[in-house]
Formats: sequence, C-alpha cells, structure tokens
Amino acid sequence: MRWLALLFVLGCSGDDGDDILAQLSALPNVRVTEWTAPEGFEPEPGYRYFDLWFTQPIDHENPSAGTFEQFAALMHRDADAPLVLHTSGYGVGWARYRNEPSTLLDANQLSLEYRYYADSRPDPVDWSTLTVRQNAADEHTVLDTVGSIYSGPKFQTGGSKGGETSMFHLMLYPDDLDGAITYVAPVIVDNPDDRYATVLDDIGAGQPAIDGCRDKLRAVQRELLVRRQTIEPLAAQDGTYNIAGVSHATESAIVELEFVFWMTRGEQDCELVPAPTAPDDVLYTFLTDTNNPVAFSDPVLLESGQQYIFQDQLELGYPVLAHSHLDDLTQFSYEDWTAYLPTALPTYDPTIARELETFLRGDPQHLIHVGGEWDPWGAGYPTIGGTEALDFSVAHGSHWSSGIYSLPEAEKSLAVATLRGWAGLASSREKRTFVPVPRAAMASRGPAI
Repeated sequence: MRWLALLFVLGCSGDDGDDILAQLSALPNVRVTEWTAPEGFEPEPGYRYFDLWFTQPIDHENPSAGTFEQFAALMHRDADAPLVLHTSGYGVGWARYRNEPSTLLDANQLSLEYRYYADSRPDPVDWSTLTVRQNAADEHTVLDTVGSIYSGPKFQTGGSKGGETSMFHLMLYPDDLDGAITYVAPVIVDNPDDRYATVLDDIGAGQPAIDGCRDKLRAVQRELLVRRQTIEPLAAQDGTYNIAGVSHATESAIVELEFVFWMTRGEQDCELVPAPTAPDDVLYTFLTDTNNPVAFSDPVLLESGQQYIFQDQLELGYPVLAHSHLDDLTQFSYEDWTAYLPTALPTYDPTIARELETFLRGDPQHLIHVGGEWDPWGAGYPTIGGTEALDFSVAHGSHWSSGIYSLPEAEKSLAVATLRGWAGLASSREKRTFVPVPRAAMASRGPAI
C-alpha cells in the first residue's frame, strides 16, 4: 500500500495540510489576497506573500464608534515556526523582505501598519483615538486573530518609534509575546525633553575630526539659510507645500540637518560635507541627501508626518533640538508645530511614556535592545534593568547603523543565542554567529517594495 502512503504525504505537504490562503481567508474580520511579486523581485525561498486588512474598532473602549481597516503584509513560511510582528511605527515597513529577527529565527513575518498612518485610517479620522493604548490594542487583536494559525512563539520588533511601540506592547500585553527585539528606541518623557540639550555637542566631543565635522555642518546650515531665496525655489520644484508652505518646510529641514546627519549618515560621511562657499546646487543636494525638505511636503505629511507630530504633542514627547547658532537667520519657531498638525494642538500628557520608562527600569521579560553610541536619539534611550533583558550599544553607531549584525562577535553570539533560546530553537543552531547585514536599517521603514 505504498501508493496510499505516498498520497497521504503529498496531501499533507506544503502549508500544514490546509492551504494557508484558505486558513487566512477564514479568519474573522480579515480580508486577504495573495501578493504577486513584480518582475525582478526574488522571493525568499520557502515563503509565500499575502496582504491582509484587519477590521479594527476606531475606539477599542467604544466599539460602536465605528471601524477602519488596518493593513498588514505577511511573509508565511510554516505555521509552526516563530512569528515576528514588525512595526515601523509609521507605515507598514519591511513588507516583502525579512528583517533581522525574522532572519535569525527563520520566522514568519507580519508587518503591521500603525493606526491612521498611510492607508490604515477611517474617514474622517478621530484624532483623539490616535493613542499608544489604542494602537497596542490593535496589535493585541491582530496577534489574537492569527494565533489560531500560528502556534509557534511570537516576537515583536521595530526600530526607533517602532522599537518604542514594541516596548509599549510588551508592557501592556506581556502575555502576547515571547520577546521583543528593539533598535535605537528612545523613550521621551517630556515635551521638550531637556536630556537632548547638548547631544549634538557630545557626539565624538574632543576628537578633532568630529569637532571639525560639526563645525562644517553648522557652517553649511547657516549658509543654506543665508541663501534661502535660491534654496527655497529648488525645494518647490521637488514637492508641494500647501500645508506648511515651502519656506517653513525648507527651514525646518535646515534646522534639523545636523541632527539628521548624525542620525542617518555619521562620521564616515564627514568628508562629504561641502564647504559653505559651494554652489547653490551642491549645498541643496547635500541638504536633500541628508534631510530633504520633501519630508515636510503635503504627501508625506498626509501619510505619516501629521500623525507623528500629533503623537509627539499628545503623548510621545519631543527632544530639545539645539539651534542657537541659527536663530539670527530663522523666520519660524522650530518648536511651534501647529502648522504641521492635522487638528488643534492637543494637551500633552507624558503618563504612558513615563510608565514605560519605569517598566523598563524594572524587570522586563525577554527584551533585547540595540542602541548606537553616536545616535543623537540616544539621549533618550531608556535604562533597561532586570535579568531577562539585554541592552547593547554599537560603538560609534548611528540610528541607521546599529543592529545585532554590527555588534562585536561575543555580544552578537550572546544576542543570537538568547533570542533563539527564547524561541525554543535547536541548540545546534544557537552556535552560529554569522548575522547578515539587513537590506535596510532596522530604524528605517525597510526596503521600498
């Protein structure tokens, strides 16, 4: 009866017996389609790709207030394998490529859009429900929904705002997760947060090359403002600025230039900082390559900028950003964000951020955080205590260059072994130390597709 045995094996191969598309389609309050890769895209071996839309309450405390659909991108490998929930804190991010934890765990990956960002929004938006607790409830609902399919351990990851989001979930719904892997994640507890007052002076302080780079950056900032009458028209060619105005958007980008240089570029690019005597197009190209005014253009503000600024003003706080060397040339108050908000300025309440700070100082279970020594957001990195958490710092690391892959070998091995141990994976696999460089920074929103 070998042929019957063969038919049985064939019938049970693939997606754990039942086809995964059918299982996903049977989930309550979920729409699903299988994603078709465009020409030139190379799928990860063994994975299938799906787009999911979860119907969520606008207000989890008042379900009668209506619903919206929240978008997620799924990379499915095996229902028994670990599942990594990824959040960028903004749009979906890391939709079609495995992030670092998913790679290390050979995991399924579900990338979830934050409520009211990009396409995950009702019409009209009730901005009062764009809160940390409402979003954590979204994530809890999603994990509970897919839990009927994915039986393996569950982790959450993200960088920067996405890392903070993952920490909030670990605090508010600890039973949802077997661990969280977070990157360059500040927990800002004031608006403004004075811990950032000297951060741009502190990066590499006393090292002549870094001090010289800082001086060059500030000279370029000043020159860009001096030449605003020629720089603003260049910005106007690249985007539309009906919400904030091109003058305000360009000035905001220039004021942030030094901070963002250390955040995303760092010491290896110091030699690329132009002289302040460079032509207009050279200075403008350096600005757009570092902190493009388009970040304050209408499409970007509508997709994520207004939401982020609203959350900062409501709960998440914002750093002091040193700019006294520019104040005689500016036309706008950098601290006044009302022109960028989608609604009236909310009343700031730091309660949830301070709760998270206290939680992380205690004994958070199964948390790995990787920060960067020269990341300007690092002034707000939380103190992480307890015996079930690991906190690493990448030497000279930026917001963009800090991950498990960039740690020294001993720390890298510890992080990998600990993570795989939490997932209950075979000890023989825990010994591997090779960690591939991700396709994009974990603090970014991932590769474009």
